[in-house]
Amino acid sequence: MNILRAIPAGIFGTLLMTGALYLLTIITGKNFKVVGILATMVTGHTTASKGLTKDRADLFIGILLHYCIGVGFALFYAFLWRNGIGNPGWSSSIVFGLITGCIATIFWSLFTHWHPDPPAFPRVAYVSLVGLSHVLFSLGVSWFFLIQ
Repeated sequence: MNILRAIPAGIFGTLLMTGALYLLTIITGKNFKVVGILATMVTGHTTASKGLTKDRADLFIGILLHYCIGVGFALFYAFLWRNGIGNPGWSSSIVFGLITGCIATIFWSLFTHWHPDPPAFPRVAYVSLVGLSHVLFSLGVSWFFLIQ
């Protein structure tokens, strides 16, 4: 199993997951913009009205962080698969996605709780959806590995 495939696979999985969350933003009218929320919280540039940063440099940081984390998880998946732990099939992907989603849920719960000035967004729904969307991320990473 070629670990270098994890880089584009991680980008693809992150793109799939992020797209789903942005689609939910459009459908529900609620703020599930993961890159914007991450960028705002990491840079500390919550607007006076509790909105997301619009600064291009901030958003670049959010995009870069989000995709680097996705590639990191994909590299970890590839490492596990290479060492005989799971495989890029449906069942392993769902399990890996649920585990990754639990990690993301814990991270976002703590990050939003401890942040001194988080933007306004539906925290419980956001954290839950980000957690669940990692199953989609994992399926995307696995699919990318399978088609190579």
